[in-house]
Amino acid sequence: MAAADVLESPPIPATVADASRILESEYQIAGDIRPLPGERDRNFRVAGESGSYVLKIANPAERPGVLDMQQKALRHLHRWDPALPVPRPIPTEDGALVGQVEVAGLRVGVKLATYLGGATLDEVAPSPQLRRNAIETLAALGMALRTFNHPELDRPLAWDLRRLLELRPRTAHLESERKTLCEHWLGRFEADVAAALQSFTTQAIHNDFNPANLLVDPAAPERVTGVLDFGDMTRGNRVVDLAVAVAYQCFSADDPASVIPEAAATYAEGAFIPRAAMSLLPDLVVARLVQSLIISGWRASLHAENRDYILIHAEPVWQALQRLTALGVDELRDVVMEAVTEDPGPQPSQAAALELRQRRLAPGLRLTYTEPIHAVSAESVWITDARGVRYLDAYNNVPHVGHGHPAVVAALADQAYRLNTNTRYLIDGVNTYADRLASLLPDPLEVVFFANSGGEANDLAWRIARTVTGRRGMVVTEHAYHGSTYLTMATSPEELGLQNLEPWVATVPPPRPGATTDGLHEALARLEQGDVEPAAFACDTVFSSDGIYEPPDGYLAATYAAIRSAGGLCIADEVQAGLGRVGTRFWGFAADPVVPDIVTLGKPLGNGHPLAAVVATRAIADAFSESGYYFSTFAGNPVSAAVGMAVLDVTEQERLPEQAEVVGSYLRRGLGALADRHSIIADVRGPGLFVGVELVTADGQPAGRQAEAIQNRMRDRGVLIGRTGPQGNVLKIRPPLVFTEEHADLLLDRLSEILGENL
Repeated sequence: MAAADVLESPPIPATVADASRILESEYQIAGDIRPLPGERDRNFRVAGESGSYVLKIANPAERPGVLDMQQKALRHLHRWDPALPVPRPIPTEDGALVGQVEVAGLRVGVKLATYLGGATLDEVAPSPQLRRNAIETLAALGMALRTFNHPELDRPLAWDLRRLLELRPRTAHLESERKTLCEHWLGRFEADVAAALQSFTTQAIHNDFNPANLLVDPAAPERVTGVLDFGDMTRGNRVVDLAVAVAYQCFSADDPASVIPEAAATYAEGAFIPRAAMSLLPDLVVARLVQSLIISGWRASLHAENRDYILIHAEPVWQALQRLTALGVDELRDVVMEAVTEDPGPQPSQAAALELRQRRLAPGLRLTYTEPIHAVSAESVWITDARGVRYLDAYNNVPHVGHGHPAVVAALADQAYRLNTNTRYLIDGVNTYADRLASLLPDPLEVVFFANSGGEANDLAWRIARTVTGRRGMVVTEHAYHGSTYLTMATSPEELGLQNLEPWVATVPPPRPGATTDGLHEALARLEQGDVEPAAFACDTVFSSDGIYEPPDGYLAATYAAIRSAGGLCIADEVQAGLGRVGTRFWGFAADPVVPDIVTLGKPLGNGHPLAAVVATRAIADAFSESGYYFSTFAGNPVSAAVGMAVLDVTEQERLPEQAEVVGSYLRRGLGALADRHSIIADVRGPGLFVGVELVTADGQPAGRQAEAIQNRMRDRGVLIGRTGPQGNVLKIRPPLVFTEEHADLLLDRLSEILGENL
């Protein structure tokens, strides 16, 4: 549905009788019903015995999820900050936040919320105290909405300032003078604002903090007592929310040059907006005025019967736009920057955060980068620190489909609200998720054990292999890492060192080009010398800790055949490689036409939620259950299953394995071009979006020190990467799969700059 559809569609012709019928059938409420004004929906106030409410009957063109978003936002705000003066959502008799009814022969959504009494701000005399309190309320609202997410925040919306340029054709509905000035500001927005606005972190914003949506007590009109109408909520930076509010404050102000910096300073006392974003405030105020003029002129031409309501603010908007044009936006920006002298917001200092961590967290926990990232939020492929600085995350393979993906967050919240318990109960969502997960693997892998982390999954897989074979020997690669439980740490030479391994653990070299099974036969011989028989061979199928390798053709097939002939099982650790990170083949082990006996899954399954799994054959699962036992209170809970299902949906719908293959190839080509110019790069390797860049010194030695320097300098330039390998000389690049070629270009540009410096 296009952004304009709901604005082009007239409100449904609902009557008081319709409202009465809906209130009785859906909510069991009766009372005195009166129509309320509305731009695109039909609204009714009902005063009943149990209280007063507002019924909204949605526009027929409204997306089905928009009312759901509004109701869930209100519920979220009441839970997050009960002091915020917002309506309380009222569910239908069957518990739904949104009802579906027939009105005028159409199926539409309805919602009910408590009625907040009072006068609107445009009905009382404005005052500096009231203007200040409105901005304080908006700041509190913005902070509370940081943690709210919903898929409909990303819907196409004409009132989204990020889409302002799409309104250009609608200027035809304006008279000549207004059209000329709006087109001038649209040109400035395109040249100076649009790209900058995209660079700042986003969240849910109210997006319509206008006087008609704010209530006060007429007897004491100095404080906002109600915030209404969340219908234009969208995803945006908080500076956009502030700009919308300030644009309306400019209507009643004799001196907008003072209103804008005062609002910026007031907002900064309660919520954080980076200075770079705050510098856009005057431009965004003007942009909102232009947006309002264009939309109101266009809609008035479409809906003559509602023209007076649509154009209620058109004249004050035009006057405010003329005044700001005369004042000069560049001059206003300078005044705003003087009013906001430092990056605002009550953020804890990095030193204080570091001191508390060192005092309360275990000393073995390591921080990445010489100067740690003091992270406060993230979205897609970006992490934002406490100063508002954004970093391109090319390192974190946990948020598989991107940080905070709305569909995943919504699935988590919805299921947590309904039911969360354990697998002692019969739960459809858990069964369905297990079935779908198993269907992604080749036969005969079909039985799923759920766990909470990749380490737990590997521990269980090791235990299954030992129980089923009656043996205890494990074969792993020389620098492997499989987890931090007793069994997985014992099989993680990256952490223990080769010299500290148990006698039941033997190692093989990683699959460098030309690798054979000679190393495996030598490992089996070492186990035999200690009177140990092999239970399993296990490998991370991208060999991440070993330095990131794409195994040569036939390597896994030959290795699996050899370990099986020795009586052991084959375990594919897909905790890092699985779910499409390696590209369209989907699984790391699929580099060869092999089927493991057991597959372990972790990081990508939950997109940051603790979710992991072991998938085995029926024969192995049954053999284990005869003498083994496994249960976890949290593993396989319905919230985790809902999250896992959403991750699979997004991975499939957004074709992320295909994107990993295409963007990974693009990135490796770019890195190869850098290797042609810089001899420090000895090799570029790895499948899909799991890329290793091996660095060596002029005499061919591992360049671990230089790799560490590059990692830290990339961080200083806003790009996060890691390091791996026995000597720490392999740059590790493994971003969320929503990483694009544009993101790859940014990474390549920064790396090119650094490689040209003295390392």
